[in-house]
Amino acid sequence: MRETCVRNHTNTFIIHGHPYEVTALARFDCRTHQLLDDNELDDAAVEIANQKYRDEFGLITPQEIRSYRDKLNLSQHDFAELLGVNPDTIVLYEVGAFPSKTDNRMIKALFAEDER
Repeated sequence: MRETCVRNHTNTFIIHGHPYEVTALARFDCRTHQLLDDNELDDAAVEIANQKYRDEFGLITPQEIRSYRDKLNLSQHDFAELLGVNPDTIVLYEVGAFPSKTDNRMIKALFAEDER
């Protein structure tokens, strides 16, 4: 049986043509030091890169959308109707898809208006 180790690993992710260097935990073969697939650790590294992209371009996060929608007590369908988008779009945004520039601007404006 292969003995595995977990340690920090630096990788560069390319998101929409933009490189993001991420150092995160990764699984290795202890004997050969070969990088191994580990869905949980790999997904965590990808999410760090995705957050760097969101931060750079000022994109709202899935959690922000969900929290705001919950605050208004709206279903995904009702929130999509309020924004004038397809309900599937809200589903995608809440599971991690990046919003379009237009949708991002519109949702942020709605957030800002509500804070007034």
